[in-house]
This record gives sequence, C-alpha cells and structure tokens, in this order.
Amino acid sequence: MTDINVTCIGGGHGLGHLLEIINDFDFVNLAGIVSTTDNGGSTGRLRESCDTISWGDIRYCLSKLSKAVTAKEPSTKALLFEYRFDNVGDLSGHSLGNLMFCAVDSLCIRPTETVQVMREYLGIKANILPMSDAVTHLVSHCAEHCYFGEVEVDEHANQGISKLILTPDVKPSEEVLDTLRNTDILFLGPGSFYTSTLPSLLMDAVIDVINQNTKLKIYFITNVKDEFNNALNKQHEEIHYQLEFIKKLGLTKAVHSLIPRHRIPDSIELCKPYTIAELPADTSGRHQQTFYREQLLELIQR
Repeated sequence: MTDINVTCIGGGHGLGHLLEIINDFDFVNLAGIVSTTDNGGSTGRLRESCDTISWGDIRYCLSKLSKAVTAKEPSTKALLFEYRFDNVGDLSGHSLGNLMFCAVDSLCIRPTETVQVMREYLGIKANILPMSDAVTHLVSHCAEHCYFGEVEVDEHANQGISKLILTPDVKPSEEVLDTLRNTDILFLGPGSFYTSTLPSLLMDAVIDVINQNTKLKIYFITNVKDEFNNALNKQHEEIHYQLEFIKKLGLTKAVHSLIPRHRIPDSIELCKPYTIAELPADTSGRHQQTFYREQLLELIQR
C-alpha cells in the first residue's frame, strides 16, 4: 500500500489518544498540529513568566507517542517528561516536560524547532507541530460578554459562542502550511470543540491551504458524549451546530463526520456526509480504543 499522509488537528487528551492509535499504522505518514492557547495550570504559569506558547498539549501528545517507541512500556525519558513536582515550593505543580520545553526553547530560534528537538530526544517519528510559533490567546464573544484566555472561554462555553478569535492575530509556520498542502486525510477533533479543535482553524492561512488542497479528505471526529448541556443550542443540535460553526470559519470543502451510533441527532440529514459507527466510551469518557482503531483504519483505507 502507498503511504498515506494523515494530519490531525486538535489539542489535549483527544489529540494524544488519536495520534497514539494512528501511529500504529505503518503505511501512514503521521503529523499532528497542536493547539497552543492553553493558559491554565503549569502551562499558564510558564506563559506568564516566560512569554512563551503553551507547551502542555504538545507535551501530552509526545508523551502518548513515546509509548510506541518503547513497546507500550514507559521509558525513563518518557517518565521524566511527564514527572510533576509536588511540595517543592515554586516548582510545585509544574511538569518537568514543560520546564524542559522552556529550557530548550531558550536555545532555539522558534518553538517549532524546540518541538523537533524534543521529538528526537524521545525517539518519535510522527511530526508534531505547534499551530503557530507566535504567542496568542483565545477570545470568545458571547451574547453579552467577551472572555479572554482559554480557561475563561472553556468555563463559559455553555453560554453559546457567536465568535471565536485569536489575539493577537498570528500566522502558522511554513511547516504547518507545507504539511497541510501535502496531506491526504485531515482529522479534526475529538476533544473540546472551542479550545482544542478550533484554535488552529482560526488562522486564515490554515483555512486557505486546506481549501486549496484538491485531494484532501476531511473527517470531523465527534465526541463520545455531548460536550454541552441542551441549553446551549435551542435551535440546533450539537453536532449540526459544530459543523455550521466550522463552515463559518471559511472552510469550503466537505467535512465528513464520524458519529457514534448512540449520538445520532434528529438533524442527522443536515450533517451529511457522515459515517455512523459503534463507538462506545471507555472508563475515561473517550472513544474505546478497539472500536476506535477499527473505525479509523476503515476511514483511512477508503
């Protein structure tokens, strides 16, 4: 089989889980474009003190991928990467991996280069890229309020978001654009819709290069469970609402949805094209790995 170029856009646990599974397919050239707008926890503290992009989601994705390098058993490097300090003064709560990123970043020209150094350190083949080398924040506009920073955006997402932007407005790296130009299959999600799936799509250059890639197939992986309560969208069901929100960002190519059978909405005909699949949740509320792997493999091999 000819190698297929697969790119995944997202952040946090959803993207890490997705990358870990697809990384097992030896006919896939895998890339991940990771959201860098998180401003909470260890990442948020480092952003304030070092004026850097957020490293937490990138660190998590690399940690998940590092398992493949060591036959599913954590290596010492991977364990150090995920180590979190506790009861040690100002270091408490910090992940050693985040601190390593900051240290390497001070020696590199761009965050993209920093990530490549850490990939080599962990022996990871998949190409992991920050969505931008520039520092930016997520801002949401709701009916009556504006919320600054990913933490606030996430906390108030149930109010319904009419507009989502990056401030300052930033551009993706050439590496991100080149990756998307050469991608055969693009996966969006799963995970937090506003704060994981969408940030990378808020850059006009990303939307433009996706629209211009004539061979590209796009799949939107919906979550196993509803992300918001029913009060969020009184006139639209969640999956249809999310697809419409993506279109409003300027995406003109068809987006094919992967929908768990237990989440089929009444508005399913408005969600075309789509695939309905058996995708139960695991104990963590994510896609159960065995079913997830089979469905991803089927989509990639179509």
